[in-house]
Amino acid sequence: MTATTPVAFDPKPKRLGVVKTYTAGSAILSGQIVAFAASGVSRTVAPATSSLGSPVGVAAYGAAAGEAFLVYGNGCEVKVELSADDGTADAGDWLGVSTVAGCAIVQDGAIAAHTSEGVGLFPIGQCQEDIAAGATTVGGKGYVLLNMSPIWTAATT
Repeated sequence: MTATTPVAFDPKPKRLGVVKTYTAGSAILSGQIVAFAASGVSRTVAPATSSLGSPVGVAAYGAAAGEAFLVYGNGCEVKVELSADDGTADAGDWLGVSTVAGCAIVQDGAIAAHTSEGVGLFPIGQCQEDIAAGATTVGGKGYVLLNMSPIWTAATT
């Protein structure tokens, strides 16, 4: 397994839901998942990682730091890139934000459901198709119906 080196790609939306304009806090590649920082700045996002903050969607196109750009949000069906070149996902899997900037990983729902605040466990949506492995340092890409929300569960004793 090799970590993906994020590459720009067309997220090729099949369906549009919430679409908003944000400011790039750092360089953004087309197709990257973007998020607010943990101490968020109004309408400013960066490539998402599991240690950054809450995701808002997928970049419609690239932007340099300080530039305004379009983000596909909840209800949009777009392509995302997986975070490992040998990573795969099945239709119906939930994807979350990974440690690789702007890339996704299969979300383990059993673990997420038992984490009280879900630190770093940010779901971004449900796979609509199987995602095959990528090659070299490029992760596989596939369609996800974006549905970003935190996982909150009550503790049981």
